[in-house]
Amino acid sequence: MTLKKRIRKIIKQGPWGYRFWRDLMRKPYERAFPTPPVSDNMDRDFPQAADLRADFAALRAEALKVSTGRDLPNNHEIMPEQRTFFEHDKIPWKMVTLRAYGYDYPENMALMPVMAAFLRANRHVVSATVSVFPADKHLRPHKGPFKGVWRYHLAYLVADLGDGRTSAELTIDGVTHYLAEGDDLLWDDTFMHEAINRSDMPRIVLLLDVLRHDHPWYLALVTHSVLNVARLGQAVRGMRKRAAIGS
Repeated sequence: MTLKKRIRKIIKQGPWGYRFWRDLMRKPYERAFPTPPVSDNMDRDFPQAADLRADFAALRAEALKVSTGRDLPNNHEIMPEQRTFFEHDKIPWKMVTLRAYGYDYPENMALMPVMAAFLRANRHVVSATVSVFPADKHLRPHKGPFKGVWRYHLAYLVADLGDGRTSAELTIDGVTHYLAEGDDLLWDDTFMHEAINRSDMPRIVLLLDVLRHDHPWYLALVTHSVLNVARLGQAVRGMRKRAAIGS
């Protein structure tokens, strides 16, 4: 290993860096939530998903209206920490950010009134984004940082590739899932996962982070501290401006 790479590794792994705190927090959460990679009971873990399925047509219509034909910000420009996902294949991943770790983006929410009403009624949904995942994009294998939430996908615009395959291809802990339009999935993104769009068109999916309702008291304190720090960080860094939707 070269000296330059060693210095980079030290910088990334030190207590001043994101990775240090991510790895430190993983262990107690893994002990508290020994859950499978994909929820085996969505009605129990996220019952409000039924409301999203019931309003699917309206949610899909407003999401497609906002996310097609507009100048959307790139994920790695909103959150520079995610730049490695862009550098992997140099294909930008577009985002419509509505809420991130409890911090609302009201200008974007105003463009999606049906989704905004759902979010106002469900504060335990701490993050909400419409993901516009371009053709040929490959989100390299990785693990999410925070097990205090479930990740939820609801597919809005998906290409059918035949043989049960679609452009919403998600491999979680070695098992590949294909979502058709209207399909949803609740899963734990701290397991190794990757996503690939093998079609020639963008795939558009709603991404939510949903607080787990079975936190032990000591981890509930940690989780709320994490959310408070994340909200403050977004405000200080001016992320609303970076996430603004162009005309």
